[in-house]
Amino acid sequence: MPAKNTMSRYISRSEPLGYQALIESCGLAVPPLRHVHRVTTRSVMERTISPDGTELTLMPRARVGQHQSLIDHLTFAMKREDLNLTTLAALFEQKDALGVVQRWLADAPASIYARRAGYLATFLTGHQFAYKLPAGAPRVSLLDPARYIIDPKGILDRQFGVLNNLLGTRDFSPLVRRTEKLDALLAEDLGAKVQAAIQVIEPELLQRAVDYLYLSETRSTYGIEDEIPDNQRQARFRQLLESAGAAQPLDEDQFVQWQNQIVSAMGAEASYRQSQNWLSRPGRLKNIASFIPPRPDDVPALMDGIAQLTARASDKTRPLPAVIVAACAAFGFVYVHPFYDGNGRLHRFLIHHVLRQAGFTPAAVVLPVSARMLKRLADYARILTSFSKPRTDLLAYKLDADSGTILVESPQPAWLYSYFDATEACEFLLECVKSCVEEDLQHELMYLHAFDRAKAELESWLDMRQSRLTTLIDVIVQGKGELSKRKRALFKELSDAQLERIVETVGEHFHDFIMLAPS
Repeated sequence: MPAKNTMSRYISRSEPLGYQALIESCGLAVPPLRHVHRVTTRSVMERTISPDGTELTLMPRARVGQHQSLIDHLTFAMKREDLNLTTLAALFEQKDALGVVQRWLADAPASIYARRAGYLATFLTGHQFAYKLPAGAPRVSLLDPARYIIDPKGILDRQFGVLNNLLGTRDFSPLVRRTEKLDALLAEDLGAKVQAAIQVIEPELLQRAVDYLYLSETRSTYGIEDEIPDNQRQARFRQLLESAGAAQPLDEDQFVQWQNQIVSAMGAEASYRQSQNWLSRPGRLKNIASFIPPRPDDVPALMDGIAQLTARASDKTRPLPAVIVAACAAFGFVYVHPFYDGNGRLHRFLIHHVLRQAGFTPAAVVLPVSARMLKRLADYARILTSFSKPRTDLLAYKLDADSGTILVESPQPAWLYSYFDATEACEFLLECVKSCVEEDLQHELMYLHAFDRAKAELESWLDMRQSRLTTLIDVIVQGKGELSKRKRALFKELSDAQLERIVETVGEHFHDFIMLAPS
């Protein structure tokens, strides 16, 4: 791969290709592309990463031709690039572009690319073309199953002969690309691993492990937001987690009920938000928005699209991997931000709801997904920012001096939020679930086995209240097998000799647990 400073000389002599050409020539206000193609006079294809992190491919003109018209660039995009519904939605808002597609359909009615363009324009805008599919024209899928996670059944549009195998609807449809990492994680069948791990655990031990995992998940979901909940708020969130997976329609009433359950009485809302909200970075720059979610008028349709996708996790006629559905729906939820408060916690709860509805996690069992996210907070934040920043950067807005109200002055179309690449979010959630199954659950079971052995040995000679002994064991384990002078002072009823013997016993039984504990 050429050095960046060498490649930059060729970029200045290149011309945009595919989606990038459409964006530049039609003045489309859309988030930057993840992968940009440009055409040059060079004789070989070259790839590099631009300073802003965009993947750049320089294509030889001899290989791609002139590519000067809108049809040329649409064809290249559909043939060579990842489907970008956001860019196409912006393009097809322009009447001139619709006119070009109409002429394309008339001139080449059997072309699979013209038919895909016509179908997508209709799907995204509702525009109707004067077109009839020629007899004998083969059916064509919208997405290639070798490149994307698809709806295995799909919906056939008879006008264009196009099978819509997108994951979602016009209102909400994330795209998930197949990558080596994603395919490898899906091939592990983590749902089966969860079931297998649960079945071999003694019921009493499992219940104790689950109690801890509920506590860990509850505290971590608040910890991500840098909050320390009181016991009452912890109890309410645990109750919500315990209800995850219940068979009920995911409508506004249900989401409102969940929101009311996890926020204070002052933060409880009666419906989806009725005005524009935004997120600001912590600190003094309160009049700068770090994310501006969709307009309130667009929230109901977006949420309905999320609910329809969520239902796919338990739809046996159109099966999709449960973690894929959970990631798309949950991250979509937090991007829509339908409430003023509680969105982050509900976003993480929705993961558990989908996984349990799909039978991925058994009833009454919870995986500490938020705890894993908290350990990988930088990765989690980067995924959220990869959606929020490019969209917010497109918007002109004004915040008052006290950051009490916001006025978005530029267009804020629903399609800016309806479509996004969820590949990295799916990989991230799969990795978190994998760690929960293979590490966190096993680590907690290791703790409980060690605890039972240490407690039994200590009780054979030590007469100490059980709750007090439990606390002492926990303190020693937290100290990685040691008991500091400050901590020793908390147990004045015990002699130094007794404490030494207790520390030695706990250290012996918890040796493997302590060695495997994260530093």
